[in-house]
Amino acid sequence: MIRVCEIFESVQGEGLTVGAPSLFIRTGRCSVGCKFCDTKYSWNSGRNYPAEEIRRIVEKSGLPDVIITGGEPLEEPEIDRVLLEISQVETVRRITLETCGHFFRELPTHKLHLVVSPKPLTMGVEFPFREVSRFLENYEDVELKFTLFSEKDLERIKEFLKEYRKLINVPVVLQPLHHPKEEYRKTCRRVVKMVLKERELLSQFEIRVIPQVHKLIGVK
Repeated sequence: MIRVCEIFESVQGEGLTVGAPSLFIRTGRCSVGCKFCDTKYSWNSGRNYPAEEIRRIVEKSGLPDVIITGGEPLEEPEIDRVLLEISQVETVRRITLETCGHFFRELPTHKLHLVVSPKPLTMGVEFPFREVSRFLENYEDVELKFTLFSEKDLERIKEFLKEYRKLINVPVVLQPLHHPKEEYRKTCRRVVKMVLKERELLSQFEIRVIPQVHKLIGVK
C-alpha cells in the first residue's frame, strides 16, 4: 500500500532519460519541506493504493517506462513491494524512482533506475551529503541530478562532488531550478553561463546541464 496523489502519462521532462514516454506515479507524502517545491500538493494528499492495483494500472498502460516521483517515494513504507510488483510486468523496461536523497533505503533493483536529486540551499533545506553518498555506495544504476539557482547552490554542489569524487563514475546532471521570482528560460540561460565558467569542474566530471523540458514545452 502506498499513498498516491496522481497517476498520468507524459514524457520524462528531466535528467538523462529526458523525452521517454512514461507512466508517472506521484506519491502523496513528503516531510522535507522545500521552500519552492512545484508540487506542494503532493506533500499530503491522495489515497492509498495496494501494490496489486498499481501493477494493474501499469499493465493497462503498456508504457515501457514507469516513473515513481513525489512527494518523496522513499517515505512510503511499502514502496519496495510496489517496485517488486511493477518489475514483474513484462512490458516494463525501466522503473525510475526519484528521491531527494534524505532517506536512504535498500530497494529491489530489478529494472530500477534510481535518480537521486538533493535540493539546493535556495530551497531552504539541508543538503544531505552522507545520505546521498550511501546511494552511490550501494546502487549501481544511480543518476545524480542537482537542481540549482544561485552561485551558492553551485558551490555546495562542488563541495559534494569534491568530497565524494571517488564514488562518482556517472554523468552529473545540473538542472536549473524553477523559481517563482524569475522566468524559467532566463534562469536556464543564467545557469548555463555559470556552469561554462567552471572549467575545472567540467574537466573532472561529465557534466550535463538539462532544464526541465516539460516546463519549456508546456506539458505536465
